[in-house]
Amino acid sequence: MKKLFILIILFFVSILIYGQLYDMILTGDPVLQDLRFLTIETGRPFLSFSPPLSQSEIKKYLDKIDESLLSAPALEAYNRILNRLNPTAPFLSYSDEIFSAHLNVNLNLVGRIRFNEDVSWEPYNSKIEPFAAFPVRFFFSDFIQLYAEPGISMRTGAYGNGSADLNIPTGYYEYNSSMPLRVFAAAGGSFWNFQLGRDRLYWGTANLGSLTFNDNSPYMEYARLSLFSSSFKYSLLINQMPLTLHDSLFNIPGWDLPENLRNSQQRYLYLHRFDFTLFDRVNIGLMEGVIVGNSSIELRYLNPLMIFHSFFSWENYDKWKSPYDGSDGFINGSIISLELNWNIIKNLAFYGQIVINDFATSSEMEEDPSDWRPNGVGYLAGITYSHSFKDWGAVFYLEFLYTDPYLYMLSSPFASFIQLDLHENDYNYYLLGFSRDTIGLTLGAHIFNNDTLNFTGSLSWISRGSHNKDGVKWDWQKGEEAFNETTPSGIAENKFILSIGGTWKPYPWLLFKTNITGILSFNNNHVQGNNTQSAQVSVTAGFRY
Repeated sequence: MKKLFILIILFFVSILIYGQLYDMILTGDPVLQDLRFLTIETGRPFLSFSPPLSQSEIKKYLDKIDESLLSAPALEAYNRILNRLNPTAPFLSYSDEIFSAHLNVNLNLVGRIRFNEDVSWEPYNSKIEPFAAFPVRFFFSDFIQLYAEPGISMRTGAYGNGSADLNIPTGYYEYNSSMPLRVFAAAGGSFWNFQLGRDRLYWGTANLGSLTFNDNSPYMEYARLSLFSSSFKYSLLINQMPLTLHDSLFNIPGWDLPENLRNSQQRYLYLHRFDFTLFDRVNIGLMEGVIVGNSSIELRYLNPLMIFHSFFSWENYDKWKSPYDGSDGFINGSIISLELNWNIIKNLAFYGQIVINDFATSSEMEEDPSDWRPNGVGYLAGITYSHSFKDWGAVFYLEFLYTDPYLYMLSSPFASFIQLDLHENDYNYYLLGFSRDTIGLTLGAHIFNNDTLNFTGSLSWISRGSHNKDGVKWDWQKGEEAFNETTPSGIAENKFILSIGGTWKPYPWLLFKTNITGILSFNNNHVQGNNTQSAQVSVTAGFRY
């Protein structure tokens, strides 16, 4: 382990010599929406929508665009992106010859209400905007950045249980004590970037969700190294995913968890991703990863060109004894995904994702019928069209999503792609990607005027099978019955969701946002014949400086 850290330090120090001013473009930054709009308007795909991104990645893309050919809304988006490549105007700042510090202030008051508590909130994993956040960025010699975001935020388990919410914690047990919310060290240059710390992840261009990283849990601890050119990018990510096995993760009443398998702090997700662009029309992202349930960091998974699946590493660790049938399971597993963005013509683009964590061929099944394992496959496909008229820009999309009943689930909880958000005795489990056992179809639009007015609307059908009931459960079983299970399983809950929203920014530092959602739910909460309806309203007032 000491040799590993020495190698990392030597590499890091040597490469810093060639650094330049560096500021991360984080997940959730509005400029990413501008970037997506610009790719559709110009017909040129962006290399990889896998934020956080560096300015150099985006600058390489902007350099290929002829500004004179842009429509008025596209040119405004282009200029907003260009302005964002420099650190945003701070509330307070300080600098000397090699050091500078920026402090920003973000205040968000969010109130929301639903008129039927029996109908769950939509979207399924609602994001909690911090009531107050104070991002602080430290820059050293123009190539190292330290980022910390202290603030006041609600604890996940205290938000979303009743009919009304404010994002202001009113007591100690409602306050999110995991401070700072975001915190990391980062560095980068014209062809590389590195990040180590705690941040959010969302990969892809989809609207319903992402099958790789869906930004379900609030924050993740990880280290990532990326090397990139204008047409090729390589990323290596190590994500620490501790897992504590609480009774709420299981659907086995009265089962006692083995003491030696109650938790694993040494649980890591290793993955690498290759992105490349073809013919200035298509970009492809291929990702492969392995999750190891009870082992410290291993050098073999840091090999940038190794095919993880070829290790057959699941044979190298202790087995998990299934509480369902007593069979042996593994505490590690693998995942692979393919992402495609294809600009068919200017203003029209296709995008898609496919992810697999288990897939059994017919020959495997014939060889050992007693070992039939359920498949874990998900895919997403969408088409999007942009149109500009005078000072207004618009994006329209149609998207379909499907996930198998056992997607992200493998033969033990440790091998499954489950995340944990733990606050004292409050356990909240999340899947790495979009909800499994789900079929979704959505038609939506996004219409905007500069950065002042923004309107959104969508009509969705979401069908969730019984594996979605009562949150995330580990319920993997092998056998013919599980292998033949289809989506949606059991008693499917079907929702038709109409949502409209608007944002008004009278000043760059002030915004008002509202959203109104109507829901028709059939077999609500997976109860046959339980048909009902609900409405949700949310209002936000924000101050950003």
